[in-house]
Amino acid sequence: MGKHELPRRARLLPVLGIIVLVAALLAVGRFAMANNETTATDATRPTAPAATSGDKASDDATDKATGGASEDKSEVKKDKPKDKGKGGGGKDGSPGKSGKERRISLRERVQAAADGLSADDAVFRLASFNVLGHSHTKPGGNKCCKWAQSGSRTAWTLQLIRGNNISVAGLQEFEKEQYHQFMSMTGGSWAAYPGMSMGNNPVRNSIAWNTSIFELVEAHTIPIPYFHGNLVPMPYILLKHRETGRLAWFINIHNPASVRGNAQHWRDAATAKEIALMNDLQAPESPNQLGIPTFLMGDFNEKAEAFCRVTAGANAQAANGGTSSPCQLPSNHGIDWIFGSTPGVTFSGYVRMDGGLVNRASDHPMIFSDVTLTGEAPYVE
Repeated sequence: MGKHELPRRARLLPVLGIIVLVAALLAVGRFAMANNETTATDATRPTAPAATSGDKASDDATDKATGGASEDKSEVKKDKPKDKGKGGGGKDGSPGKSGKERRISLRERVQAAADGLSADDAVFRLASFNVLGHSHTKPGGNKCCKWAQSGSRTAWTLQLIRGNNISVAGLQEFEKEQYHQFMSMTGGSWAAYPGMSMGNNPVRNSIAWNTSIFELVEAHTIPIPYFHGNLVPMPYILLKHRETGRLAWFINIHNPASVRGNAQHWRDAATAKEIALMNDLQAPESPNQLGIPTFLMGDFNEKAEAFCRVTAGANAQAANGGTSSPCQLPSNHGIDWIFGSTPGVTFSGYVRMDGGLVNRASDHPMIFSDVTLTGEAPYVE
């Protein structure tokens, strides 16, 4: 072997490298051809016929059973998420928000307001009282001779509320004169909604609460048919129990009596709206949680009709007992009611206070009950 002659094995290495490279190229070519054949076969495969109405019904049923999201829709959701590092579509360069994130639900706002929600039970006393409006007992009023004027009667009303440790009270016939007297006498220790915020008529049905025990989170009104079907705004508010952080909705209503003609039709319409509102407010966001406890109270001007409809239609219980199915009235009842949602609400110690100071203050009894809020606290998933 010459000095500069390469060994035979070394001379063969480049040849072997070329052979390996050619084999790899041939394998890649065969894979590409097979893939093209599969794609061509799929493209020429006949498509499925359009769904018939029967097929659509089946698809709808499937959607319901799976939460309303089909397999195709799930795939669409996964298709190329936006790059958060490039702004994701937000005007300020921040990641774009999804539709779900943009929709701020009531429960989310509630949860934000109730930050630090405690698991402890909340215990308080809830009342409903038709306080006999100022206009009835002023000079010339239809009840001016039997009852004192509203200034004295408001003082007695406040004495009854404080003396019985009431924390929240639904007040009916609470006219502007009585509202101003009440607020002056309580000196800011109590609040009321709507009070005079909406004028002289809405104040007549206000919810009052002890501000050291409850904090206002939200306040709204709903139009309820009153005499001759005229709509009157009546309040519903969301309160936060300060000590425990627990939340509850309170609705206060006054349905029309038949003193200006038969008002049964309007009472029926009013009760239907109140049941619908109660159902809406207590509905949970998801099956694995309880809704926010909801209370409906006031002067219904009905006994069995109101009790049977509300307890059955709103999944509610009366503070003074009774059964919804079959409908059986509690023994201690009248036309004034306090209802609460189930579960999550426990009533005890119901009192229908009549006679004595109550009869001097009003032509209605004052009713109240101890309330315990229990169960799972509302939350946002």
